[in-house]
Amino acid sequence: MGILLIIQVIVCILLIGAVLLQVGRGASTGASFGGGVGTFFGPAGEISFLGKVIIVLSTIFVINTVLLYALSRKAPPPLP
Repeated sequence: MGILLIIQVIVCILLIGAVLLQVGRGASTGASFGGGVGTFFGPAGEISFLGKVIIVLSTIFVINTVLLYALSRKAPPPLP
């Protein structure tokens, strides 16, 4: 379980860094709430390399979090 915790911390740091490195798209946040479907998904149809990195890191993060939860659960208490 120690290795999973180390992986979790490394993935968290990399994910935070990757999200902070993303280039802002101006008013895309406002347009996603008031705009159509095309503005919600963004005008560019292709995902950048950084976008793919974020998808992979977030998938690893979710899977690792579920594994940590499953391994950290304790056995149910014995019945009286």
